Amino acid sequence: MNSISLKVPFLIVVCIFLFSINVFLWSIVYSEDSREFLTVIYLDVGQGDATLIEAPNGNRMLIDSGPGSIIIDALFKHIPFYDRSIDVVISTHPHADHIGGLVDILEYFDVGVVLDSGVNYDSQTYQEYLLALEENQIDKIYAQRGMVVVLDDEVWVPILFPDRNVQSLNADMASIWSRVVYRDTSFLFTGDSFEGIESYLASIDGDRLKSDVFQAGHHGSRTSNSLLFLATVLPDYFVVSAGLDNRFGHPHPEVVERVDYIGSQMLSTFNKGDIVFISDGETIKLKY
Repeated sequence: MNSISLKVPFLIVVCIFLFSINVFLWSIVYSEDSREFLTVIYLDVGQGDATLIEAPNGNRMLIDSGPGSIIIDALFKHIPFYDRSIDVVISTHPHADHIGGLVDILEYFDVGVVLDSGVNYDSQTYQEYLLALEENQIDKIYAQRGMVVVLDDEVWVPILFPDRNVQSLNADMASIWSRVVYRDTSFLFTGDSFEGIESYLASIDGDRLKSDVFQAGHHGSRTSNSLLFLATVLPDYFVVSAGLDNRFGHPHPEVVERVDYIGSQMLSTFNKGDIVFISDGETIKLKY
């Protein structure tokens, strides 16, 4: 009995010590990565979209959440286990491959606010997402062109679309467009918008759409990513978030040809895993 009574406190002390060391090491890594850099991570969530953005000051934004609970493990590869804060979530549109993981997100993380497209949609996944917002008392704001999310003093996220009431639009066409800007670097997100919306925004914004990194519209579908639009954005990197051997054939061969034609480098989550970019405000680098 005496030996047991001595061992238990010792084990507790060891566990506390190891836990403290773990937290300390995580805090060092976390502070080193976030002190001066914007980090943008295109998460490998299979056939779906999910992108984690972390500003130099540590504020976080999540754009979509992939098709399901895989998002939790994907996030904890990049977020310290003791920090469960996400300041802003952008739900580009209500299809399951973009919002399927949001219920888990809203339960596991302390979410500040959710930006929603405002499109009417009837699915069990979408209804569960709305219920989770209500149960967790999280504010939902309908995104509108002209809004700007300020993640840090020099990290701005202007909303480019919708610029109208999209309640009755096709869910894909109602997708929220956002552009993450850190000084001279930028990342463009267009959800699953079709070519018609691309042409419309190109006619409004023109060269202002130019971005260093572009997440493939609709996972690389040929109904998006028109050559004219890609030539307007002219990204250095074209990132495809899609599942390996997906039934849709994403990215479509025509899109691959278009990307090659404009001289962009294509990266895909299905063969690269998580794709991580680091920006110092002047240049963008692949972390690994």
